[in-house]
Amino acid sequence: MAKISEMAAPAALSGLELVPGLQGSINPGVPLLALGALPRGAVLVLRQRFQADTSSTAAADPGAGKVRWNNATQASATEVYVNNSDADANSISSVWAELNVGGFFYVQGKTGAARAKWQKWQVTAKSPQTGYCALTVTLQGSNDAFASAENMEVTLQQPTPSAGVDRNTVNALSISSGVVTVDCSLGDYFTLALTANVTGWTFSNVPPACSIMIEITQDSTARTVAWPTALKWAGGTAGSVSTASGAKDVLALSTFNGGSAYRSTLAKAFA
Repeated sequence: MAKISEMAAPAALSGLELVPGLQGSINPGVPLLALGALPRGAVLVLRQRFQADTSSTAAADPGAGKVRWNNATQASATEVYVNNSDADANSISSVWAELNVGGFFYVQGKTGAARAKWQKWQVTAKSPQTGYCALTVTLQGSNDAFASAENMEVTLQQPTPSAGVDRNTVNALSISSGVVTVDCSLGDYFTLALTANVTGWTFSNVPPACSIMIEITQDSTARTVAWPTALKWAGGTAGSVSTASGAKDVLALSTFNGGSAYRSTLAKAFA
Protein backbone atom coordinates (compact mmCIF):
# COMPACT_ATOMS: atom_id res chain seq x y z
CA MET A 1 0.00 0.00 0.00
CA ALA A 2 1.27 3.46 -0.89
CA LYS A 3 2.33 5.77 1.88
CA ILE A 4 0.32 8.95 2.32
CA SER A 5 3.43 10.92 1.39
CA GLU A 6 3.51 9.07 -1.96
CA MET A 7 -0.13 9.67 -2.88
CA ALA A 8 -1.04 12.20 -5.54
CA ALA A 9 -2.38 15.53 -4.35
CA PRO A 10 -6.20 15.63 -4.37
CA ALA A 11 -7.87 17.47 -7.22
CA ALA A 12 -9.71 20.71 -6.53
CA LEU A 13 -13.27 20.11 -5.35
CA SER A 14 -16.17 21.34 -7.45
CA GLY A 15 -18.62 21.13 -4.55
CA LEU A 16 -20.68 18.58 -6.48
CA GLU A 17 -18.96 15.53 -5.01
CA LEU A 18 -21.60 13.30 -3.43
CA VAL A 19 -21.60 12.55 0.27
CA PRO A 20 -23.54 9.32 0.96
CA GLY A 21 -27.09 9.96 2.08
CA LEU A 22 -30.44 8.25 2.31
CA GLN A 23 -31.73 8.97 -1.16
CA GLY A 24 -33.52 6.50 -3.40
CA SER A 25 -31.73 7.18 -6.66
CA ILE A 26 -29.12 5.39 -8.73
CA ASN A 27 -26.51 7.81 -7.34
CA PRO A 28 -27.53 8.32 -3.73
CA GLY A 29 -26.00 11.20 -1.85
CA VAL A 30 -26.02 14.91 -1.21
CA PRO A 31 -23.56 17.27 -2.93
CA LEU A 32 -20.75 18.44 -0.70
CA LEU A 33 -21.87 22.05 -1.31
CA ALA A 34 -25.09 21.35 0.57
CA LEU A 35 -23.24 20.11 3.64
CA GLY A 36 -20.80 22.92 4.22
CA ALA A 37 -18.24 23.29 1.44
CA LEU A 38 -17.85 26.94 0.45
CA PRO A 39 -19.98 28.74 -0.56
CA ARG A 40 -22.38 28.03 2.28
CA GLY A 41 -25.63 29.62 1.16
CA ALA A 42 -28.95 27.82 1.52
CA VAL A 43 -29.73 25.28 -1.21
CA LEU A 44 -32.98 26.10 -3.03
CA VAL A 45 -33.02 23.29 -5.63
CA LEU A 46 -31.15 20.01 -5.13
CA ARG A 47 -30.29 17.58 -7.95
CA GLN A 48 -33.48 18.06 -9.99
CA ARG A 49 -33.42 16.43 -13.42
CA PHE A 50 -33.25 18.62 -16.53
CA GLN A 51 -32.13 18.03 -20.11
CA ALA A 52 -29.65 20.05 -22.15
CA ASP A 53 -31.10 22.04 -25.06
CA THR A 54 -28.37 22.69 -27.62
CA SER A 55 -30.73 23.23 -30.57
CA SER A 56 -30.58 27.02 -30.19
CA THR A 57 -28.84 29.84 -28.34
CA ALA A 58 -31.84 32.19 -28.53
CA ALA A 59 -33.04 34.03 -25.42
CA ALA A 60 -36.29 32.10 -25.15
CA ASP A 61 -38.02 29.30 -23.27
CA PRO A 62 -35.94 26.16 -23.91
CA GLY A 63 -38.99 23.95 -23.39
CA ALA A 64 -40.34 21.86 -20.53
CA GLY A 65 -37.61 20.35 -18.38
CA LYS A 66 -34.74 21.93 -20.32
CA VAL A 67 -31.75 24.25 -19.88
CA ARG A 68 -30.27 26.33 -22.71
CA TRP A 69 -27.06 28.37 -23.03
CA ASN A 70 -26.73 31.59 -25.06
CA ASN A 71 -23.48 30.40 -26.63
CA ALA A 72 -22.79 27.22 -28.60
CA THR A 73 -19.58 26.99 -26.57
CA GLN A 74 -21.23 26.42 -23.23
CA ALA A 75 -18.26 27.57 -21.14
CA SER A 76 -18.40 30.94 -22.96
CA ALA A 77 -22.08 31.56 -22.18
CA THR A 78 -23.15 34.69 -20.35
CA GLU A 79 -26.78 33.66 -19.89
CA VAL A 80 -28.61 30.40 -19.24
CA TYR A 81 -32.34 29.87 -19.73
CA VAL A 82 -34.03 27.48 -17.32
CA ASN A 83 -37.58 26.22 -17.76
CA ASN A 84 -39.95 26.60 -14.82
CA SER A 85 -40.43 22.82 -14.62
CA ASP A 86 -37.89 20.03 -14.41
CA ALA A 87 -37.87 16.95 -16.66
CA ASP A 88 -40.14 15.16 -14.17
CA ALA A 89 -42.75 17.96 -14.39
CA ASN A 90 -41.95 19.41 -10.95
CA SER A 91 -42.29 23.20 -10.87
CA ILE A 92 -39.40 25.35 -9.60
CA SER A 93 -41.01 28.68 -10.60
CA SER A 94 -41.30 29.86 -6.98
CA VAL A 95 -37.51 29.67 -6.63
CA TRP A 96 -36.84 32.65 -8.90
CA ALA A 97 -38.21 35.15 -6.37
CA GLU A 98 -36.05 33.62 -3.63
CA LEU A 99 -32.78 33.29 -5.54
CA ASN A 100 -30.49 36.19 -4.67
CA VAL A 101 -27.98 37.74 -7.04
CA GLY A 102 -24.59 36.27 -6.17
CA GLY A 103 -26.05 32.78 -5.81
CA PHE A 104 -24.89 29.72 -7.74
CA PHE A 105 -26.31 27.57 -10.55
CA TYR A 106 -24.81 24.08 -10.92
CA VAL A 107 -25.37 21.48 -13.64
CA GLN A 108 -23.92 17.96 -13.61
CA GLY A 109 -24.39 14.83 -15.68
CA LYS A 110 -26.95 12.57 -14.04
CA THR A 111 -25.57 9.04 -14.21
CA GLY A 112 -22.49 6.94 -14.92
CA ALA A 113 -19.60 8.49 -16.81
CA ALA A 114 -21.69 11.63 -17.48
CA ARG A 115 -21.30 12.60 -13.81
CA ALA A 116 -17.79 13.77 -14.69
CA LYS A 117 -19.43 16.61 -16.66
CA TRP A 118 -20.23 19.66 -14.54
CA GLN A 119 -20.51 23.44 -14.66
CA LYS A 120 -20.61 25.92 -11.81
CA TRP A 121 -21.97 29.41 -12.52
CA GLN A 122 -22.44 32.47 -10.33
CA VAL A 123 -25.67 34.38 -10.92
CA THR A 124 -25.11 38.11 -11.53
CA ALA A 125 -28.69 38.93 -12.56
CA LYS A 126 -32.04 37.17 -12.99
CA SER A 127 -35.02 37.90 -15.21
CA PRO A 128 -38.08 35.68 -14.75
CA GLN A 129 -40.02 35.32 -18.00
CA THR A 130 -43.19 33.52 -19.01
CA GLY A 131 -42.44 29.82 -18.51
CA TYR A 132 -38.72 30.20 -17.77
CA CYS A 133 -36.04 32.35 -16.14
CA ALA A 134 -33.07 34.02 -17.81
CA LEU A 135 -30.02 33.95 -15.54
CA THR A 136 -27.05 36.19 -16.29
CA VAL A 137 -24.06 34.14 -15.17
CA THR A 138 -20.29 34.05 -14.79
CA LEU A 139 -18.50 30.70 -15.11
CA GLN A 140 -16.70 29.61 -11.93
CA GLY A 141 -15.49 26.23 -13.19
CA SER A 142 -16.46 23.40 -15.53
CA ASN A 143 -15.56 20.04 -16.98
CA ASP A 144 -16.87 19.24 -20.50
CA ALA A 145 -20.05 20.29 -22.30
CA PHE A 146 -23.46 18.65 -22.43
CA ALA A 147 -24.93 17.05 -25.54
CA SER A 148 -28.43 17.66 -26.86
CA ALA A 149 -31.12 16.06 -24.65
CA GLU A 150 -28.49 14.76 -22.21
CA ASN A 151 -29.85 14.27 -18.70
CA MET A 152 -28.41 16.63 -16.10
CA GLU A 153 -28.99 17.53 -12.49
CA VAL A 154 -29.60 21.17 -11.56
CA THR A 155 -28.79 22.62 -8.14
CA LEU A 156 -29.44 26.25 -7.13
CA GLN A 157 -27.77 27.77 -4.10
CA GLN A 158 -28.01 31.14 -2.38
CA PRO A 159 -24.83 33.24 -1.95
CA THR A 160 -22.75 32.87 1.18
CA PRO A 161 -24.35 34.97 3.94
CA SER A 162 -22.46 38.18 4.68
CA ALA A 163 -21.62 37.89 8.35
CA GLY A 164 -21.41 41.03 10.45
CA VAL A 165 -23.06 43.48 8.03
CA ASP A 166 -24.58 46.36 10.01
CA ARG A 167 -27.85 47.17 8.21
CA ASN A 168 -27.95 50.58 9.93
CA THR A 169 -24.65 51.80 8.48
CA VAL A 170 -24.96 54.81 6.16
CA ASN A 171 -23.17 54.39 2.82
CA ALA A 172 -22.50 57.15 0.27
CA LEU A 173 -23.63 56.57 -3.32
CA SER A 174 -21.98 58.13 -6.36
CA ILE A 175 -22.94 58.90 -9.94
CA SER A 176 -20.90 57.26 -12.71
CA SER A 177 -21.77 58.22 -16.29
CA GLY A 178 -25.22 59.15 -15.07
CA VAL A 179 -25.84 55.83 -13.27
CA VAL A 180 -26.25 55.27 -9.53
CA THR A 181 -25.45 51.74 -8.26
CA VAL A 182 -27.07 50.65 -4.99
CA ASP A 183 -25.49 47.54 -3.43
CA CYS A 184 -28.09 46.25 -0.97
CA SER A 185 -25.53 43.96 0.70
CA LEU A 186 -23.97 47.06 2.32
CA GLY A 187 -27.02 48.01 4.37
CA ASP A 188 -30.35 49.84 4.18
CA TYR A 189 -29.36 53.53 4.39
CA PHE A 190 -27.61 55.62 1.74
CA THR A 191 -26.80 59.22 0.85
CA LEU A 192 -26.54 60.65 -2.66
CA ALA A 193 -25.05 64.05 -3.53
CA LEU A 194 -26.27 65.18 -6.95
CA THR A 195 -23.06 66.14 -8.73
CA ALA A 196 -24.60 65.35 -12.15
CA ASN A 197 -27.93 64.40 -13.69
CA VAL A 198 -29.02 60.85 -12.87
CA THR A 199 -30.14 58.93 -15.96
CA GLY A 200 -30.18 55.37 -14.60
CA TRP A 201 -30.11 53.17 -11.51
CA THR A 202 -28.73 49.70 -10.78
CA PHE A 203 -29.71 47.67 -7.71
CA SER A 204 -27.54 44.67 -6.80
CA ASN A 205 -27.73 41.94 -4.15
CA VAL A 206 -31.40 42.63 -3.51
CA PRO A 207 -32.87 40.22 -0.93
CA PRO A 208 -36.41 38.82 -1.34
CA ALA A 209 -37.76 41.73 0.72
CA CYS A 210 -36.17 44.91 2.06
CA SER A 211 -36.62 48.66 2.59
CA ILE A 212 -34.06 51.20 1.39
CA MET A 213 -33.74 54.85 2.44
CA ILE A 214 -31.74 57.30 0.31
CA GLU A 215 -31.12 60.92 1.35
CA ILE A 216 -30.64 63.00 -1.81
CA THR A 217 -28.89 66.39 -1.64
CA GLN A 218 -29.36 68.81 -4.54
CA ASP A 219 -26.32 70.46 -6.16
CA SER A 220 -25.76 74.22 -6.44
CA THR A 221 -26.75 73.69 -10.08
CA ALA A 222 -30.14 71.99 -10.16
CA ARG A 223 -29.73 68.37 -11.25
CA THR A 224 -32.44 66.05 -12.52
CA VAL A 225 -33.11 62.45 -11.50
CA ALA A 226 -34.72 59.86 -13.78
CA TRP A 227 -36.34 56.91 -12.02
CA PRO A 228 -36.25 53.27 -13.19
CA THR A 229 -39.53 51.69 -14.25
CA ALA A 230 -39.29 49.28 -11.29
CA LEU A 231 -40.19 52.20 -8.98
CA LYS A 232 -43.96 52.22 -8.48
CA TRP A 233 -45.44 55.43 -7.06
CA ALA A 234 -48.58 56.02 -5.01
CA GLY A 235 -51.29 57.23 -7.36
CA GLY A 236 -49.06 56.47 -10.34
CA THR A 237 -47.28 59.84 -10.31
CA ALA A 238 -43.50 59.80 -9.94
CA GLY A 239 -41.85 62.19 -7.54
CA SER A 240 -39.38 64.86 -8.67
CA VAL A 241 -36.44 66.01 -6.59
CA SER A 242 -36.24 69.50 -5.08
CA THR A 243 -34.35 72.05 -7.19
CA ALA A 244 -33.11 74.48 -4.52
CA SER A 245 -29.38 74.40 -3.82
CA GLY A 246 -28.60 72.06 -0.93
CA ALA A 247 -32.20 70.82 -0.62
CA LYS A 248 -32.52 67.42 1.02
CA ASP A 249 -35.11 64.86 -0.11
CA VAL A 250 -35.59 61.32 1.20
CA LEU A 251 -36.44 58.48 -1.20
CA ALA A 252 -38.03 55.47 0.51
CA LEU A 253 -38.19 52.16 -1.37
CA SER A 254 -39.70 48.83 -0.32
CA THR A 255 -39.63 45.62 -2.34
CA PHE A 256 -41.58 42.44 -1.65
CA ASN A 257 -40.38 40.49 -4.71
CA GLY A 258 -36.61 40.69 -4.80
CA GLY A 259 -36.43 44.01 -6.64
CA SER A 260 -38.87 43.35 -9.49
CA ALA A 261 -40.84 46.33 -8.16
CA TYR A 262 -40.33 48.94 -5.42
CA ARG A 263 -43.14 50.79 -3.61
CA SER A 264 -41.72 54.32 -3.67
CA THR A 265 -42.26 57.66 -1.95
CA LEU A 266 -40.24 60.88 -2.08
CA ALA A 267 -40.37 63.25 0.90
CA LYS A 268 -39.07 66.67 -0.11
CA ALA A 269 -37.22 69.74 1.11
CA PHE A 270 -36.20 68.85 4.63
CA ALA A 271 -34.93 71.82 6.64
